[in-house]
Amino acid sequence: MLNPAAITDALATQLALIPALAAAMTPAGSVVARIDAFHYRLGAENTLQMAVYKMPAPSLLVAWEGTLGGNFNGATIWKHRMGVYFRMGNMAGVLGPVGYEDLWYQTVNGVPTGSSRNIRYLNLMTGLDIMDTPSVSHAVDEDRIDYFRGEFLYPEIGDN
Repeated sequence: MLNPAAITDALATQLALIPALAAAMTPAGSVVARIDAFHYRLGAENTLQMAVYKMPAPSLLVAWEGTLGGNFNGATIWKHRMGVYFRMGNMAGVLGPVGYEDLWYQTVNGVPTGSSRNIRYLNLMTGLDIMDTPSVSHAVDEDRIDYFRGEFLYPEIGDN
C-alpha cells in the first residue's frame, strides 16, 4: 500500500498548481496561496475538526480520511479517501466574486501548471489510478459559517 501521507501531499501540491484556484486561495496583499496538507502528527490538540474550524478565509485543506480495502476490480486493492475543505474569502464588494460553486468548478476542472490534464485525469503518483468521480457537500462550522468539503477517492493499483 502507498503511504497516504504522500498522496495527501501530492494532491495538495497539484491543487496549488491550478492558477485560478491558487489565486482564489491567496489573501489580499499576499503572494502565497493557502493550500495545505493536513497530517495527523501534531497530537490530540490538533485534530482535523479543529484544523478545519481554524482555517482562515480564503484557504483550502487536504486531508486523508481513510482507506477502503478490497478487491474492487481484480487489480485495485485499496481506495484512498481524501477530503478537500474550502473556505472562500470575503467577497463583499469584490468585482467578479469567487463563490463556493466557482471554487469546486476550478478544483475539478482546473489544469495544474505543467500538465495537460485536469486533476480528475491526472495520476498523482505511480501506483494510483485516475480518481473515481469526486463529490462535494455543504457543511457549517460551530460559528454557523459555511464551508464545503470535497471528496476524492483514489484507487491504488496492486499492492505497492
